[in-house]
Amino acid sequence: MALINSLDPGKVADQLGAWLMNTLPGVSDISFTDVYIPSSNGMSSESVLMEAEWTVDGARVKQGLVARVAPTSGGLFPDYDLEREATVMNAIATGTAASAPKVVAVDTTGDVLGAPFLLMERAYGEVPSDDPPYTVSGWVMDLDDAQRATLYDNALAALAQIGQGDVKALGLEFLVDPALGESPTDRLLAYWRNFYSWAGNGRTSPTIDAAWEWLEVNRPAVESAPAVCWGDARLGNLMFGPEQEVTGVFDWELAQVGPHEFDLGFLLFTTRTWSQGLGVPLPGGFPDPATAVRRYEELSGLKVQSIDWWEAFAGVRCAILLLRVGNLLIELGALPQDAALPLANPASVALAQVLGLPAPSQQAAWITGSR
Repeated sequence: MALINSLDPGKVADQLGAWLMNTLPGVSDISFTDVYIPSSNGMSSESVLMEAEWTVDGARVKQGLVARVAPTSGGLFPDYDLEREATVMNAIATGTAASAPKVVAVDTTGDVLGAPFLLMERAYGEVPSDDPPYTVSGWVMDLDDAQRATLYDNALAALAQIGQGDVKALGLEFLVDPALGESPTDRLLAYWRNFYSWAGNGRTSPTIDAAWEWLEVNRPAVESAPAVCWGDARLGNLMFGPEQEVTGVFDWELAQVGPHEFDLGFLLFTTRTWSQGLGVPLPGGFPDPATAVRRYEELSGLKVQSIDWWEAFAGVRCAILLLRVGNLLIELGALPQDAALPLANPASVALAQVLGLPAPSQQAAWITGSR
């Protein structure tokens, strides 16, 4: 979903029908049922879920679909290149074992739903909630320790499947932007420095600034080979089935090429954010970071290097994203001008703790009740 939803599910279904019949060859007589917008997850786009049925070549076809609609005004990311995202998703879906949904069609004009969107095949299951955080309440906390251990192990397996992908074989060399630097790590750092400048919009975070200095001083001398990076590797972007198997890997706007530790560090830090950053225990069954790293190495066959540095970089990225979330909620009038969220949030708290930095000066805040 978007940070604040604005679409009318019924109107979306009506508008999609005519467009699909003009977009998918030979398709006619389209109908939609069970159209709704989930409310507990995601902040980058608005997702409309539906069941669709249509006729093609005289046969009746049933297919669950999701329209993932870019924001019409200020979004979480600087830009929304939906054709790029669709290419990445289809490459991952067809070229790896990871459960990325296939994209059925893309509209970049905004004429159909009022904003550009991806239409993709629907996955089924449950997603760990961001709001409220899955470490506090909800279906993840209703599982027993063994089930949660399986869930996290399957998340690590999904990460391993992505990290094993060959950039060239998948046709994803276009993700590399040479203008950002010579090495993959150079480019990742440059991208996120630019993102920070944009997200802050003239505002800086003492925690993020100090963490940038730490990253520069402690940068690893050696980096792993370039790999496909999901870019947003966290439990809240995974869907799980009844046996805690991964049924969907979502949100590919930030896909890049870099060392595979880029994604692993993000999963580790976002897990820490929803536990340590909130002052609640790690859910029973979840592995500690060292155990998670060893298990990832077993699953991927890849050697993990300098993971403390990559987790710190992930912390910077998380804090930048939540800086943007806070500033955007203020812009939308959902938070007051002096709200703590941009600078004091679960990510900035966890980042300060990891690096031994001063804690944010305000009490940490989160989005619950603000949208």
